[in-house]
Amino acid sequence: MVGARAALGGFRLSATYRGGVYDQYDVIADDYAQHFPDDFASRPFDRALVHVFAGLVQQSGGGNVLDVGCGPGQATAELGAAGLRTHAIDGSPAMVSIARRRYPHARYQVADMASLPYQDAAFGGLCAWYSIIHTPADRLAGLFAEFSRVLADPGWLLLGFQTDAPPLVFDEAFGHKVDMTFLRHDITAVHEALLAAGFTVYATSKRERLQHLSETAAQAFVIAHRGPLH
Repeated sequence: MVGARAALGGFRLSATYRGGVYDQYDVIADDYAQHFPDDFASRPFDRALVHVFAGLVQQSGGGNVLDVGCGPGQATAELGAAGLRTHAIDGSPAMVSIARRRYPHARYQVADMASLPYQDAAFGGLCAWYSIIHTPADRLAGLFAEFSRVLADPGWLLLGFQTDAPPLVFDEAFGHKVDMTFLRHDITAVHEALLAAGFTVYATSKRERLQHLSETAAQAFVIAHRGPLH
């Protein structure tokens, strides 16, 4: 979910968290998509990493990539612009509807990223761009194992997430009542979860928050390879 990296704009902090996000993204989908129209246009470093990932997928002979937690489709569009044949899923039907309307080149499904509706080894790459921000750290290894299942060998994984800050919890977003948490994962913990799921970490980058874009935490990016590097 691209825009979740930034912007307290539209969100009001809460003191509690009770879980469940897909239905809440349905409620705020239109406002969310309007508030975060294109994060990549103002973040050239992040865009470059997506294109590095795309190059690795293509170099390994893959062309099909899966964008999990696609939201309104910003990363989906960027993956397509990088030359990949893009499939995308999100658990929010409203978000998928917006993404399909905005970026019709991709193939979309409404699905939970923890139980992907694809056969084994279906993709040369998988992108989870700010999609693990609602997954507790102790569940990351299991989630990454599911990502690994649908990746070919060789296959590549790209993660984007916030780091080096405490979680944010909101009870209001764009005038709607919500109960949402945004986790900022520790980079070492993400590495350990990837290793436990059979990935090899290929590259890790971190940049500081962009205050002029209202980012509230540092941003981390990890590219990992399914299994050992060949």
